[in-house]
Amino acid sequence: MRSRPRRLAGAICAAIVLGIPGPAGAADWQTQARTARLDADPQWLQLLHYTPSRWPGRWHTSVDDAGFFLSDRGATDPAAELDATLRELAADPATQCRFPARTAWLRERLPPLAARLPGASCPEYDEWRRVLAVNQVVLVFAASYLNSPSSMYGHTFLRFDSVSPQRMTPLLSWALNFGATVPRGENGFVYAWRGLFGGYPGQFAAGPYFEKLREYSRLESRDLWEYRLNLSPAEIDRLLAHAWELRDIRFDYYFFDENCSLRLLELLDVARPGHDLASRFPYYAIPIDTVRAVIDAGMVSAVDYRPATRTELRHELGMLDAPGRRLARRLADDATVADTPAFAALAPEHRRLVADAAYRFFRDRAVHAPADGALPDQNFALLQQLNRTAAAPAPPAPPRPPAPEAGHRTTLFAAGAGLTGNRSFADFEWRLSYHDLADAQPGYPAGASLNMGRMVLRLREGGTLQLQQLDLLEITSLSARDEFFRPWSWRVNAGLDRQWTAGDDVLVPQVNAGFGWTRAALPNLSLFLLMTGRIEFNHARNRELDIGPGLAAGLRLASDAGVTLATADHYRFTDGESRSMLALRHNLPLGQDLALRLQWTRSLTGTDRVNEASLSLRYHFGP
Repeated sequence: MRSRPRRLAGAICAAIVLGIPGPAGAADWQTQARTARLDADPQWLQLLHYTPSRWPGRWHTSVDDAGFFLSDRGATDPAAELDATLRELAADPATQCRFPARTAWLRERLPPLAARLPGASCPEYDEWRRVLAVNQVVLVFAASYLNSPSSMYGHTFLRFDSVSPQRMTPLLSWALNFGATVPRGENGFVYAWRGLFGGYPGQFAAGPYFEKLREYSRLESRDLWEYRLNLSPAEIDRLLAHAWELRDIRFDYYFFDENCSLRLLELLDVARPGHDLASRFPYYAIPIDTVRAVIDAGMVSAVDYRPATRTELRHELGMLDAPGRRLARRLADDATVADTPAFAALAPEHRRLVADAAYRFFRDRAVHAPADGALPDQNFALLQQLNRTAAAPAPPAPPRPPAPEAGHRTTLFAAGAGLTGNRSFADFEWRLSYHDLADAQPGYPAGASLNMGRMVLRLREGGTLQLQQLDLLEITSLSARDEFFRPWSWRVNAGLDRQWTAGDDVLVPQVNAGFGWTRAALPNLSLFLLMTGRIEFNHARNRELDIGPGLAAGLRLASDAGVTLATADHYRFTDGESRSMLALRHNLPLGQDLALRLQWTRSLTGTDRVNEASLSLRYHFGP
């Protein structure tokens, strides 16, 4: 990079030869900018990612890269950064290429600068814009994926559709993603810890959309929802210019707040000033909440659904009867099954469905299995069979499910009343996020529960207020097993809860986890069985710190009348004490964000038999 004296000398020569402003001109621009209070303009603050500090009148930025600032005080002083930007624009034309969004905004707000600032040659930026040739921006939401800590709440990124003849299909569009830069092979617990507390740098990265489809739709089996944004050409220009400014710029990544979704909202705030979408999420930004914010701002013109490859496969398998599914399974293993009488006897459209399901399952398995030398031959044989059945109608596409934004919002407050034995109580529940197994299902994955920051306060008869439960983390994944797929079901929970011990309900710190199996007895009825273990510290027992292996079983039924969840848990601790808990819950939706929940539980220990029943009104809300 040229030194500051050489840039200054170049600016003076340019001023003499071309009549453009040198440092003195910059001083004039700085004076005009101060007079107009441009350093406090919301658009300038958004371009620099400033947010108010805890101290009145002070600012800080979420950008954690000194290369983004031209002033040594730029990270905390909008006026100093504005002065430095004007000075550098006057001294070095290349500044316009490095910061095209800042330059364009200053040209709009300072007419003298627009009149006298010379044009700059920016071949790299111009070629990037020419190659992209963007005429449409799409916000893409990838559904939640519980097997990855960074994707449990879903993920958002932008797709840039092009008018270029070489990229008329969305598959060849470019995608812009913000994510943490994680070392290869990072331990999952370390990853979760560092993601929560800012241990990773985050950066924007661009790549072909078809690579995102492979990652999310094929490898992780996540449905994609595409929200077409109604940005004007000028707004698209601002968005791309600012995205260029952020290339290779580092942000600290935080799983809850400074994440993929918040960074995209900041881009959209630059593209269309006035909505201040990012300011709606000062403490945490859950991806689907940010999608709702974009919809509420009137920025979405259409919504498209792209089912995952496994979603398409499950839909086709659901169209087959039991013999048809068995035949498809055999055909995926051995293409010669197509020569058997059982396959030949099928009606043409049924034969096409079996062949299509077999090929989809073969491809799904090949993606997740180690390379096998026999795969190409089997793949070719199945393609041949598909070609022979091509005359029959193709299987219909999966029906479009409720969109993610149609589900309940992610924060919860509930109030209820009930009886423990013959004593009354009132419960007040607050949950930071997200969804439990009994909540209304539309918009959320079936059989999935993810809750963080759940607290229940209980007002007991007589006026005593106590902490009844605190869940720091609760995750449950009940994925059904069948002849095609063998996922494990699992759960983990850490926090405080109350356990009846020697006639009193004692608040105990605990961690419990389990893994096992889930079966879908009917399309909306699942049965599960988990082997579990629990560690707790209970000062009312002889052995205060103890571990108890156990079993958990239950069923979950989803219907138009709501969700019914019945569970049974049993533990036997190493000190010989046994504990069982039976629970029956029914959640009746009263609207998208309102529900009634009826709950009955029975606790059984060596000395205690306690029944509890309650009814609560649950209200979901969000930013």
